[in-house]
Amino acid sequence: MNRSLRFLPVLASLLLLCLPKTADGADSGQSARKEALKAELARMEDAFCAMTKEKGIQAAFEFFAAPDVAFIDTDPRRFRGIAAVRERMGPEQPGVSVTWSALFTDVSDDGTLGYNWGRYEWRIPGADGRTIVRTGYFLTIWKRQSDGSWRYVMDSGAPDRTAPAPKPDDQKRP
Repeated sequence: MNRSLRFLPVLASLLLLCLPKTADGADSGQSARKEALKAELARMEDAFCAMTKEKGIQAAFEFFAAPDVAFIDTDPRRFRGIAAVRERMGPEQPGVSVTWSALFTDVSDDGTLGYNWGRYEWRIPGADGRTIVRTGYFLTIWKRQSDGSWRYVMDSGAPDRTAPAPKPDDQKRP
């Protein structure tokens, strides 16, 4: 038997050990780890929202921010870290509240980055005493820190679009 052919059974056995263990192409241990990280990140998003109710919006956004956090709407070239949070959030406003809930969470295969997106609701007291409610979608990008904690590095929201006003022709149609 050819010398190189003698090693084929050994090589085949080693390759089988290295092949994915599940149908979706991922090792079941790796899949379980990723699912655990997703659950951890979803809990982090929930804790972030809960802190806004307990300690205030500014305090929560500062606490969960990464040292290099940036926001698209406050010029990320100029504002980073806590300065970016303060620039974006402004001072605490009495009676203003925000709540949100993630609808989707994912993490990178290596567990160093993750994101959540979902729905948010801001409640703002109006000058006439009525509460103004603003809703939309949010996206939070999280990064695992050297101490193992998750901190957000980018946060953004997009308000719901208001329904377009009916055209005069549309009102005449049955």
